[in-house]
Amino acid sequence: MPDTQQLADAMLAAAGSVLGRLVEAPPSISPASRRDHEGSIRTDGDELVTIAEIPSVGAQVVVRFQTSDMQQIVGLMLGGTDDMGEMGPMQLSIASETVSQIATAMIEALAKNVGTSADGVHAALCSDATLLPPPPFESYEGSVGIGPNLVPKISIDFAAITLSKLGLGSGSSAAAAPETPAPVREPEPVAASPAKTKSAAPAPNAQSVEYTMMQPTHVRTAQPGQANLDLVHDVPLQISAVLGKTVMPLREVVSLMSGTVFELDKLAAEPIDLYVNNILIARGEVVVVDDKYAVKISELNPQVGT
Repeated sequence: MPDTQQLADAMLAAAGSVLGRLVEAPPSISPASRRDHEGSIRTDGDELVTIAEIPSVGAQVVVRFQTSDMQQIVGLMLGGTDDMGEMGPMQLSIASETVSQIATAMIEALAKNVGTSADGVHAALCSDATLLPPPPFESYEGSVGIGPNLVPKISIDFAAITLSKLGLGSGSSAAAAPETPAPVREPEPVAASPAKTKSAAPAPNAQSVEYTMMQPTHVRTAQPGQANLDLVHDVPLQISAVLGKTVMPLREVVSLMSGTVFELDKLAAEPIDLYVNNILIARGEVVVVDDKYAVKISELNPQVGT
């Protein structure tokens, strides 16, 4: 099995592959160097901290990215430059999804190299430090060069419990050591006497339990059309009136501002769609009732796509 250094290098290679596709530039990956993290990992600093998990063995690995590096990467992804300023809510959302994709690819590479199942592997940004594995950590740091000026750093933290679950570290060597056979003891002579079978003594204060015989309650079946719906009449449902939809690339979405106009996929004379819990149930026309928008239903149970 590869050692921890080789596993960290394989994970960095996977990260470089994802970053190269995202910014459409060939990556240059440096070997990982050991930089053990002292104490607990904080999530309120200048890093984006992710938890990557291998469910098949219950192992978690922490992957950390520099926030300043992700600012530059998001700027390149949006078609700008790598000197983007502070990220807004939209940019932070893109950065969160980006680091999750990178960390997922890294944990998939780890699962493959340790010979365990990669089914269900996942990674997500973590903002609560209490959810992270406890120290001590065996940590590695490497960089992935993208273009001439952008060299983001990535840190990988293996907790001691993670190394044990992956069969690495001191725990695995102890498990792999051959066991010394215990000395065989000679059986003691037994006096030749008739064998006696001892009956188990009853538990103190034990009493027999008597159960009352009962018959199952007969369930009455409601007549067709007379089912009791009273139990669900008060369940709240979300109704949405959809005027129309459109598809836009991410580059256009993040550039939206006050006053921007974009077209929808419906004509002005077409009815709008009514959804209940995301299920199309009707179509209708927009009207005004007491200065509020309302919908006048014109078609019930329409066929999807018509």
